[in-house]
Amino acid sequence: MTSRRSFSGSTTTDRPPPSAASARPWSTAVDARLLARKPATLSMREAAALPLAVITAWEGLVDRAGVRAGQKVLVHGGAGGVGSVAVQIAAARAAEVFATASAARTPLVRRLGAVPIDYTSVPVEKYVAEHTGGAGFDIVFDTVGGPVLDASFEAVRTCTGRVVSAPGWRTHTLAPLSFRAATYSGIFTLLPMLTGRGREHHGEILREAAALVDEGKLRPLLDGTRYTLADVADAHRSVESGTADGKVVVDVEP
Repeated sequence: MTSRRSFSGSTTTDRPPPSAASARPWSTAVDARLLARKPATLSMREAAALPLAVITAWEGLVDRAGVRAGQKVLVHGGAGGVGSVAVQIAAARAAEVFATASAARTPLVRRLGAVPIDYTSVPVEKYVAEHTGGAGFDIVFDTVGGPVLDASFEAVRTCTGRVVSAPGWRTHTLAPLSFRAATYSGIFTLLPMLTGRGREHHGEILREAAALVDEGKLRPLLDGTRYTLADVADAHRSVESGTADGKVVVDVEP
C-alpha cells in the first residue's frame, strides 16, 4: 500500500497511507500468479515502467523467436519503451543486435547495446546488405507496425528467419515473407489476463527480468518528463505522437 504510486501498465507501492482511516483505495486485489518482487536496484518509478514492456519484449524474442547467442536481431523502434527493453534482452542473450531509430536517438540505441540504423535515411535493402550481406536478419522484432511491419518482411532471413510484432493490426501482404519461407508471430500481451491461461508465465518473465536488472543487464528507459493525473492528457499525447523517449510514467498523488 502507498500514498504515492507510479503507473505504467502496472502498479508499484512504496510506503503506507497517511492513516488507516483514509477513504482512498490504497490496496487492490490481484492474481498472485502475475506478480514478482521489484528488482532491488530499481526505484519504484523505474519498476512501474518495466512489466508491460518486458513481458511484450520477452514474449516476442524469447517465447516466439527463441533468440540465442550469435543470431543477428533487428529491433524496430529501439529507442522506445518496448524496443529499448528488447535490445537489452537480445544483448543479454549474446545476440548481435541492430536497432532502427531516428538520427537524434542513434546515440541512445548504441548505449543500449545495439548497432543503430537511421531509418529516416537508410532504406531496408541498404541496411540488410550492409549488416547481413544481403542474407537478412535471423529475427526482426517490430514495435512500430504499419509500413514498418511490411519492411520487416523484407529484412528477415530466408528459410530460418522469424518476424515478431506487437502492433500487427493492419492489413499486410505476406508475399515478401512467403517468398523467403520465413515465419511471422504476433504478440498479444493481454491474452493471459483476459483468458486466465498462461498467467504463471507472466510472473516467471518478471522474475527473470528482475534477475537481469539486478545483474546490470537490463534497465527500463524512462521518458524524462514527469506527469501527474493533472497532466495525463499530455502524457497520452506524448505517447501517441512518438515524441516520448522511453516509457511514460504517471505519478498519482493522494
